[in-house]
Amino acid sequence: MARIQEWPGLARSPQLAKFLNYIVTARLDGNEAGIKAYSIAVDVFGRPASFDPQNDPIVRVQARRLRAVLEEYYATDGASEPVTFYLPVGRYIPEFRVPSGEAAAQTDESAVTGFTAETPPAAAGERPWLARLDDIVLLVVLVFVALGIAMVMTQVLAPRQVRVVVPQPPVVSVSEFTSMAGGGAPNPGVAGLAVELVTDLGLFPFIDAVYLQRNGAAGRPAKPADFELSGISRTEGSEMQITASLKRSGTDAAVWSMTQKLPAAEFSSSIDRLSQAFADQLGAVDGPLHTDALQWLATNTDLAGNETEYLCGLLFTRYRGSGRPDDNERARACVSGLLRQQPESPFGLAMSSTLLLDVARRTQPPTARDPEPIAQAERQIEEALSLAPTSSPVWREYAFFLEQVGRVGEAEAAFTSALQLNPSNVDAYAGYARLLSLKGKSDKGEMMASEALRRALAPPYWYHEAPAVNALRDGNYAEALIQAEALATGDAELASAIAVTAARRLGSEDALNRSIAQLLEVTRFRRFGILPVLRQRLGDPALRDEIGNELAAAGIEQAALNGPY
Repeated sequence: MARIQEWPGLARSPQLAKFLNYIVTARLDGNEAGIKAYSIAVDVFGRPASFDPQNDPIVRVQARRLRAVLEEYYATDGASEPVTFYLPVGRYIPEFRVPSGEAAAQTDESAVTGFTAETPPAAAGERPWLARLDDIVLLVVLVFVALGIAMVMTQVLAPRQVRVVVPQPPVVSVSEFTSMAGGGAPNPGVAGLAVELVTDLGLFPFIDAVYLQRNGAAGRPAKPADFELSGISRTEGSEMQITASLKRSGTDAAVWSMTQKLPAAEFSSSIDRLSQAFADQLGAVDGPLHTDALQWLATNTDLAGNETEYLCGLLFTRYRGSGRPDDNERARACVSGLLRQQPESPFGLAMSSTLLLDVARRTQPPTARDPEPIAQAERQIEEALSLAPTSSPVWREYAFFLEQVGRVGEAEAAFTSALQLNPSNVDAYAGYARLLSLKGKSDKGEMMASEALRRALAPPYWYHEAPAVNALRDGNYAEALIQAEALATGDAELASAIAVTAARRLGSEDALNRSIAQLLEVTRFRRFGILPVLRQRLGDPALRDEIGNELAAAGIEQAALNGPY
């Protein structure tokens, strides 16, 4: 514990360090029952006694960050640790693991005496030279035979291409939900929830959902269902609880479940909202339906001609959620291979447009951008729209493109189209919230930003951009620091500028020193100047000036604020 607490990757985030210390200490003390989201939020993150985990995802978000920090530590400085801390997904009770698979040192030393056995002396005499000649002749013959076999095998096998069985989009059969009454009459309307779920899940491009009636009749999918989704509703008094449960076909164990509560009288008018809440998690790339494909991608790093829209979509979404260069490289390689095979793939063109624009933003000066990459990105995204005019993901990428090139009004309309086509496109929802929040004070943007964090199964770093800006603008500097820390895992630019401003106003010297050190090391700040980059990123001039004044007051030199340093 002492070693990992001193590691810079954890030391720069006191909240994560406190989080880890809290859960490990509780586990060692035998107080596993006390390791709950509520106690962590109150004891570690300073939330009030009225904290509600359903409405505030702070613990879930910080747990995701802690898992990433632990993974990085044990892959680098902590690789030789004899015991590792592991935080399972969906739980906050840490596990203590002893690394396995390490090769033990091989030795001839006796386990009883501690001495190494002596090697028997070699035979005194040497073999006759004629016998050695026979061995040489035999060896030469064997070499020629081996070469002949190798040549034949090369000719036979060379023309054949190794075919890899790649994951396909999952097929889900959805059956009617069962109504169970606890003292009241069953609600027959709950059976209709399955129909809504088939519709909502079908809006995702890489999920094939079919309706399964009670008699077993179903639509005919292209392949047998991989998963079965069903559920129950229970009514107790005036409250109704609806639970959806997912299992693999042919098994009984649930791989995912989710419960929603609401007044029984409101059920009929809430079916659409309930279905959307379930679809938010089931349709997420990091949700249960895509686990197998993500595991396959983790062990098959070279797709070698096996690129598909589904696999590239998973890699692209992973990069958007992490911002890591290695994830960027894999996504770019996959999309390039996909477009070589399918030049008119709308998803491939949309992803390529976003990746191209991303490179232009990261490498070109904010005030002197090369128009050609932007024009090429525009050609690709417009072609994607012409090929798939009713695709929610394509409209989402078009909205991101319009936002990047400053066409804010058109971007709002594009985000609206993406959400009309699929209300559970949470990335589009979070993107719309960010657009509204970064251009100025927006009650709608604030509401949507908070809602996006709540709806996401595991919010990616950029979901914290709008909440960080909104908290800073509203004067909630402690919350701005928390959101900036979460944002910093993939976006050091805005995160460090917000953190410096919030830390100065809080009077937190430790946080201020850490944030200034991080800000001065940001690559684009060093190349182009801090304020030119912020003018490109932040559309609210009043908040931008506010941040600039705080940076200057914190001791950042004018030369660094306005130009390369």
